[in-house]
Amino acid sequence: MADSPDGMCHVELRRDGEDALAGWHVDTCEPGYGTPIGPRIWHAWFDSRTPAHLVDAFVTALADPAPLQRGMYERTAHHSVVQQPSPLTPQQVVEAHTARLDALRAQARAARRQQPKAAPAPVKAGTTRATTHR
Repeated sequence: MADSPDGMCHVELRRDGEDALAGWHVDTCEPGYGTPIGPRIWHAWFDSRTPAHLVDAFVTALADPAPLQRGMYERTAHHSVVQQPSPLTPQQVVEAHTARLDALRAQARAARRQQPKAAPAPVKAGTTRATTHR
């Protein structure tokens, strides 16, 4: 089990039963209840069939110390969230978003170019005829 420094997030590899395959449990709970885990805010479960790269991406995003961008006064945030106005102008936000999309598109194109090309389907003998035009 791993816990976040503030004690709100817990990540654990669990088995459901003796013969079951392991899956990752992630719980985020309210702090300050005198127990390791207070009331749940949200949770996630990745079973053994979840591709490892998706679990890795989730945990990487979860551990990212960068602040989460939210709309000011958004009601989906937890009450303990500190909200500060962004120092960026709306144009800077749009430019950063566009740059990120361009980078993702370039990554996707590069990945597609690295995939092996499928061999063309063989032509069956006798199925094609030469045509002559008069």
